[in-house]
Amino acid sequence: MLLVTTASPALAGLQPRKDEWWFSAWDVQHSVWPLSKGAGATVALLDTGVDARIPELSGNVLKGTDTAGANTDGRKDLDTKLDGHGTSMAVMIAGRGGGNSGYVGIAPEAKILPVSVMVDDVWRSDMDVTDAVTNGIRFAVDKGAKVVNMSIGAGSVSIPHQCPKKLLDTIAYAIEHDVVVVASAGNNGSTINSPEAPGSCPGVVAVGGINSDLRPWEKTQRQPYVAVAAPASGSVFVGRNDKVFTGAEGTSASAALVSGAVALVRAHNPSMSGRTVVQRLLATALPINKPVPDKATGYGAIRIARAMDPAKYPVPADAPNPVYDRFDQLQGAAHKVNAAPANEARKSASGPSPVIYVAVVGLAVVLLGGLGFLWLRGRRLRRPSTL
Repeated sequence: MLLVTTASPALAGLQPRKDEWWFSAWDVQHSVWPLSKGAGATVALLDTGVDARIPELSGNVLKGTDTAGANTDGRKDLDTKLDGHGTSMAVMIAGRGGGNSGYVGIAPEAKILPVSVMVDDVWRSDMDVTDAVTNGIRFAVDKGAKVVNMSIGAGSVSIPHQCPKKLLDTIAYAIEHDVVVVASAGNNGSTINSPEAPGSCPGVVAVGGINSDLRPWEKTQRQPYVAVAAPASGSVFVGRNDKVFTGAEGTSASAALVSGAVALVRAHNPSMSGRTVVQRLLATALPINKPVPDKATGYGAIRIARAMDPAKYPVPADAPNPVYDRFDQLQGAAHKVNAAPANEARKSASGPSPVIYVAVVGLAVVLLGGLGFLWLRGRRLRRPSTL
């Protein structure tokens, strides 16, 4: 159902693996790559770092940074537990074939800006998790990234707006600079299914997972903030030292593919705003479940060729854009609070103001939420075996 028929000849050169089933589903070689392969777009990858030495990423990894305290420039994958989560995501986005896998990313001419925000699949116990992520986002924005990918997550059910305040402010910084922020929805949909940040944060494109039959991946998170869906299983994953893993699955991959899609749309439409890019991704998606949107797949499976081509697939200016609507509503509410007349906040000096009690309780909630965020599960990718 995702397939778009076209008479255009396939591009010579790069050939994806046969098990990269999304290439045929999205008709990437015939309908997407003739428009763009991502040249000129930079995708920031906040993860475990990226092994820039492997052939699949030759020449595609920029000098990045490390906000997790390991003193790298991002071009070293620190994931020894599962051998390269960040590298896997980079290859899915911008792989150029070759190596042990021959893996080709959907935006092979895009550049990867690696930002190491964790070691293995967890954060260091002596560091502030929120600082690592927010500093990473700001670095990516200031370096000119068009999209920030975060295939990471933590429970956020107890945090106001399901997003730590510092992280929410940083997402606002990214949006102000016209950067699209993408995150995985999570892999606990068949168990606890609780909200997870940063996917749960207002202004973030949260991505659910689907299988090759276009049904929701069984473990994808079911949450009202899920915006769209993309493949979560079906192919191999390429880790550090060019190791190839079979049987891997997770919404990490889904988010990476959507970030690659955003890079393609922005590369082909350099003057298109990030808001419009996201609006088009939602409006041109293929609905998976009814009603639309649904909690597992949002507005449905993205269709890259349609999102890239506004002339052929126009989208009304008033088409739904809940990702940004939720962010705007929150920002508007905050503005109203901050703009309240000062004398409304003044109370009698005879005793403590009720506002103080509210602030103390609110601070306690934020602190408790922050602790919940520290218990972070950075991994969204399962790898049972290797080739």
